[in-house]
Amino acid sequence: MLDKLKYNVGKIVETVNEAEDIKSFYIKVKMEETCPGQFTMVWLPGFEEIPLSPSLHEREILRLTVAAVGSTTRKMHELNVGDRIFIRGPYGRGFNINYKGKYLLIAGGYGAAPLIYALRKLREAGKHVAYAVGAKSSSKLLFVDEAKNLGAKVYVATDNGSRGFRGYVTEMVQEIIENYDNVLACGPEEMLYRVMEMCLKTNVKCQLSIERYIKCGIGICGSCALDPKGLLVCKDGPVFYAEELIGTDFGKYYTLPSGIKKPV
Repeated sequence: MLDKLKYNVGKIVETVNEAEDIKSFYIKVKMEETCPGQFTMVWLPGFEEIPLSPSLHEREILRLTVAAVGSTTRKMHELNVGDRIFIRGPYGRGFNINYKGKYLLIAGGYGAAPLIYALRKLREAGKHVAYAVGAKSSSKLLFVDEAKNLGAKVYVATDNGSRGFRGYVTEMVQEIIENYDNVLACGPEEMLYRVMEMCLKTNVKCQLSIERYIKCGIGICGSCALDPKGLLVCKDGPVFYAEELIGTDFGKYYTLPSGIKKPV
């Protein structure tokens, strides 16, 4: 277990502005290959360690797509080519992309990161894939062109109607979701809960990548537990099947770093 706590030193070799306040970092690092949906723990000296799910991992190049939403991620946005970053992992359970049939990937905001990685692997395996992505506005959409270039059918939704369907991505996909055999989703919890409900109703196999406050990343501290079942997001997840989440506080409460539960 101690080996899993070891930091790998990475060097930034390229940065890309993907969308408003969202940037990708291509990092050269020697570490175990990450499966789509797994996460890494990323540390910058002087800042809090944070979990990030890669948007790509090929050989020694790891791509982390980062939204500037907190002190650590805002500091990351100041990094340049040549700067070092400390990474441990990968951790957790990723997406199972070995099922037969057609796949619908549903992304909300920067939840698109692990899904574009899964999409790439699915297309490499010759699978039929559709990519449904939603954001508040067109300036915040992620990986639309990349998904098209990989051969996926793309559906776009924006809250303000600046591109594609006007409204939430869950509203957009409700008419097509039963046409698919498998759904992979990542995004805000309210969105994921709605996806879970639709998949359970239509009997579509559903895997959801969910977010909780993660400290250790290896199942020791319990800060990311889903009550009352005690499922650990960092170890049993972060990808869960819809059926596993039934009867938990998923979609109802979110545990803050202080331990206080806040309604979703």
